[in-house]
Amino acid sequence: MLTELSTVEKKLVVDKHLLKQRFQAAVSTYNTHAVVQQDMAIRLVDLAREWLPTAHKKVLEIGCGTGLLTQELIKYFKVDNYLFNDLVDNAEAGLIPILKDKVQQYKFIGGDAEQIAFPDEVDCICSGATIQWVNKLAGFFQKLSRSLNDHGYMLLSSFGPENYREIRQLTGNGIDYKNKEQIIAAATPEFELLAFDEWQQTIWFENPVQVLKHMRYTGVNSVSHCRWSKGQMKAFSAAYEAYAQLEGYPLTYHPYLMIFKKK
Repeated sequence: MLTELSTVEKKLVVDKHLLKQRFQAAVSTYNTHAVVQQDMAIRLVDLAREWLPTAHKKVLEIGCGTGLLTQELIKYFKVDNYLFNDLVDNAEAGLIPILKDKVQQYKFIGGDAEQIAFPDEVDCICSGATIQWVNKLAGFFQKLSRSLNDHGYMLLSSFGPENYREIRQLTGNGIDYKNKEQIIAAATPEFELLAFDEWQQTIWFENPVQVLKHMRYTGVNSVSHCRWSKGQMKAFSAAYEAYAQLEGYPLTYHPYLMIFKKK
């Protein structure tokens, strides 16, 4: 473990104000660098097509971001009223061109999804690579269940414990990614699991600094107020040499997909 950095990383918390700042700063770079998240959106919708009806009166997307999941959903599902939420206010401007002329109605609901009120009589709730930022997962699932119609659907993607394992191994800490058993246990009182998929994927970089830049460009440096000194950056780069291979310097992703139905 890299002692110099573990003292920094132990301060990691889901600070929603900082989360908003970092993702807002990453809006212009996110789509270019979020290659795994884009693949997750495609695969989540492919999985949903096996289980969901093709037409929905009202859909709610939580953590819409730049619209990676939105674009995939409206390709294959007919939606009358598309409601989309994000912590970042300027997400609305990016989603309107995607939704315009594709759905009958659409509305942005800004704010922290754990705190704001959700609409009722929703047919389907979807969320791509967002629930890892939820602090109280069981209560959040209860809230989603209340928003859904009877036997409504919930589509989720997020990341498992092996996500960014190189960072965790070096620093000893990191984002608290829940395992699938924890997610299922939190959802089970309200939902039935219909389908699940997971995989691990490696992204390669030219040097360790590019690893950190990739995290910043996708907003994943959103969990710490701390800034590394030049000495800490040098120590990180030196320690990351242990992971170097012919392909470059790896960063592991551990995505998972889940389709739930309200009980």
